[in-house]
Amino acid sequence: MIKIILADDHKIVRDGIRAQLSNESNYQIIAEASDGQEVLELLKTKDADLVIMDINMKGMDGISCTKELTKLYSSVKVLALTMLGENQYIKQMLQAGAAGYLLKNCEEDELKKAINSIHSGENYYSSDVTRIIMNNLRKQPTKPKRNTTIQIPLTSREKQVLRLIMKEYSNKEISDELFIGLRTVDSHKRNLLEKTGARNVAGLVLYAIDQQIFDDL
Repeated sequence: MIKIILADDHKIVRDGIRAQLSNESNYQIIAEASDGQEVLELLKTKDADLVIMDINMKGMDGISCTKELTKLYSSVKVLALTMLGENQYIKQMLQAGAAGYLLKNCEEDELKKAINSIHSGENYYSSDVTRIIMNNLRKQPTKPKRNTTIQIPLTSREKQVLRLIMKEYSNKEISDELFIGLRTVDSHKRNLLEKTGARNVAGLVLYAIDQQIFDDL
């Protein structure tokens, strides 16, 4: 059972999400909040697995809440669900520690896929969000490669894993593609995060693009 808190300042939106998830027995909406401060108060007494978080809310916004939430409740994951598709909001939300980012025009199946992926320890970013990030980076002047690549070289296996991450493969798909165990995939991901200084999978993608590791992607 995945215990979920809905955070959105529009009740009609919360009602819509609740309706989409109500027909699944493995989801339980345990509380609702209209701003970030309410989420933090709820977490003092509620045992939640996931917060579906809007960004633009009256009172404490979703970015500020996510920063506090990830510091205080490291086991609680955040899935951003918002109308804001601009690169600046995506970047700020991911830097705050969100494990996923969806736009509100997503299909019901994708919302459920994101919830399940995040609950199983994956990160989930819709193809729209990934495209927005990459398009923004392509518009920027190409930066010369920094010496950090020399200081923290990636192994050939780590590069293989990173390439598949950029292609939006799940841990299981990476395991099957490279014929390695899931624990080994997790180990490579941890090493990649440590070497690159990235906080999450989106950070790894940004790092790979910035360092021009895969010119063919």
